[in-house]
Amino acid sequence: MKLRLLADENVSHALLPACRKGQAGFPMAHIADWRDGACLQLKDPALLMTLREEHLVLVSFDRASLAYQAGLLTREGVGHAGVILFRRFISRVAYGAQARLLVSFWREAAGWDWTDLVIYLPG
Repeated sequence: MKLRLLADENVSHALLPACRKGQAGFPMAHIADWRDGACLQLKDPALLMTLREEHLVLVSFDRASLAYQAGLLTREGVGHAGVILFRRFISRVAYGAQARLLVSFWREAAGWDWTDLVIYLPG
C-alpha cells in the first residue's frame, strides 16, 4: 500500500503497529523512520511544504502550532497536503484508542482531496 500518512515526532512509534493491527498494511510511517529522519528538525512550515510535495498527510498531537501554520500556508496560497490532529482529550499513550480512531476515519477519508484540510479526531 502506498504511504499516505506521516506521524510526526509528537506521535509515539507505538501507534504504527497498533494501526496495522487494525488494518494490515496501514499506509503510515513515522517521521523518524521516513527519509532516515532527515525531516525531524524541520520547522512546521518547511515540514508541511515538504509533505505537500510528497502528498503526505501529517498526523500529530501538536494542536498549538500545526493548525495555525497550516492555515497560514493556505492563506498565502502555498497550501499543504493535509493535517490530522488528535484532540486534547485523546491520551498520548492510548495507542489502541488512537489507532481505532485513525484507522476507522482513514477508511472513509483516504480518497478525499486532502489539499489544505485540517481535521481533528474524533470529529
